[in-house]
Amino acid sequence: MADVPLKTPWADLIGPSDPLPEYPRPMMTRPKWINLNGIWEFQELEANYAPLFQKKLKDEILVPFPWESALSGIRKQFSGQRAVYRRTFTIPEDWKSERIILHFGAVDWEAVVYVNQICVGTHRGGYDAFFFDITDALKDKGPSELIVQVYDPGSDEGIACGKQSNARFVDPQRYAYAPASGIWQTVWIEPVPAVSIQDFHIIPDIDAGRISITVNASRSLGTRWKAEVAVFDGKEEVGKASGSLNEPFFVSIPNAKLWSPDSPFLYGVQIRLLDSLDQSDLIGTYVGMRKISLIPHKGQPRLALNNNFLFQFGPLDQGYWPDGIYTAPTDEALRWDIEQIKQWGFNMIRKHIKVEPQRWYYWCDKMGILVWQDMPSSFKKRTEAEKTQFELELQTMVKTHWNHPSIVNWVVFNEHWGLYDVERLTEFVMRMDPSRLVTGNSGIDAGNPNIDYEVGHLKDNHSYRPPSVPLGSHRRAIANGEYGAIGYLVQGHIWDIDGPWVHYNYAGKEEATKEYERFVEMITGKFQQEGLSAAVYTQWTDVENEMNGLFTYDRKVTKLDKDRITAANKSVWSADRMK
Repeated sequence: MADVPLKTPWADLIGPSDPLPEYPRPMMTRPKWINLNGIWEFQELEANYAPLFQKKLKDEILVPFPWESALSGIRKQFSGQRAVYRRTFTIPEDWKSERIILHFGAVDWEAVVYVNQICVGTHRGGYDAFFFDITDALKDKGPSELIVQVYDPGSDEGIACGKQSNARFVDPQRYAYAPASGIWQTVWIEPVPAVSIQDFHIIPDIDAGRISITVNASRSLGTRWKAEVAVFDGKEEVGKASGSLNEPFFVSIPNAKLWSPDSPFLYGVQIRLLDSLDQSDLIGTYVGMRKISLIPHKGQPRLALNNNFLFQFGPLDQGYWPDGIYTAPTDEALRWDIEQIKQWGFNMIRKHIKVEPQRWYYWCDKMGILVWQDMPSSFKKRTEAEKTQFELELQTMVKTHWNHPSIVNWVVFNEHWGLYDVERLTEFVMRMDPSRLVTGNSGIDAGNPNIDYEVGHLKDNHSYRPPSVPLGSHRRAIANGEYGAIGYLVQGHIWDIDGPWVHYNYAGKEEATKEYERFVEMITGKFQQEGLSAAVYTQWTDVENEMNGLFTYDRKVTKLDKDRITAANKSVWSADRMK
């Protein structure tokens, strides 16, 4: 591990042979797989490079941590923003009758992948999971060589990069943070049948007591092929049906147990791909029976979960780590954040302009917390080509994560950053996923120009110290999408001891806690009666030079009184304040 100003309690628990060993895709499981995380060869590349086949590279890196991170062992920024990774791997003998799929959880930003000097594919997009069928590139015997060449322009171009800033690696300050380049999620391989399940889409319908499911295969198939779906409560089968591929069919779940933050019940699901004679493929997954909607109340739409009003209240979560930047040190660290957020009395998280590894959403599903999922932004005005890329990544984000019951709201833009065609793109997401809410632009009163767009399900303002409520809308629920920023410095737990820091306006824990309680009283005493349906507190932890967290950046010190904050948080949404 490279030197770093702060590190979390989990950083020293990582071994070089088994970083993040957990199964990376809990939403779609098969029994056989091999994790390729660990020590890879690594080297910075020049702009005009040739593929480096069968050559030992100069350095080593711990995958899957970004090369700017301390946990990678590199912690450098490259002027050309290009690098190459290399390792070898061997396929087990009992896999050789099947197709071999190489998976990447995410690579920021462009990846060109070679297996045994054959280019098996390229991918652009820093937050997408992607895969290649590498069967035909493998050797009959012995190890195969895997090369991944990466280019990450980061904030220099108008791509989706969230809070990453190339300028902040050397000079951390204000609201943008260090870049996170290269492989930053798990790399793995799995064997699949010649005809396999490629993806699926489950939509719960609690009013009809059923799920709708669409199953897609790896290639076009004849009408004799079917998908069979069985739903389980523990070991008891509670629903079963079969249907054609590539079109929805229904599975009834009588007297369904509903999923909510108070009771996050998940049904187990098995999906089989069958021809008229035999089974070709079998995967495991799960479903939460829940409904997110708007219900009119005194002329103002309000947020409802499972047909009941529920005030959604949670922290802004940037998903940054001092030692891993974009990548949590361990799965336990990833889970700890979510577990603590629930323990502090919140029922929602706004995942702020970052897309997390799939295990993060699994823990949200399993522990029961609502998620507002932002699309990562750009600080720049986009070219037409960059707009096309953004829309491809927006569509991929939704389709990759739309089976998670925890996600209840897609946020297309934040504070006008890189904003264009708001009405068209918001309506596009609404058509693509009508089972969820969509926010067109979070922070209607932020940035320049200060323009609202009457589109989507939520009208969302940002207001720091104190919170506020936007004017009511007969078409949209109203929310305070960011407020708070109650901060102070905790000596020994500061990322950049020379500053400049933002949001360090309070004397210490007692003063900050009192201010937090005052803000909550404003929400419960007035704003909810005016129709406010949700609020997002900024923020969960300090991040680099932003000092406004409930925890320090290293997750070692609580900055506000946990018991008092928990009681205040539960007062916002536990009682029925919508009458």
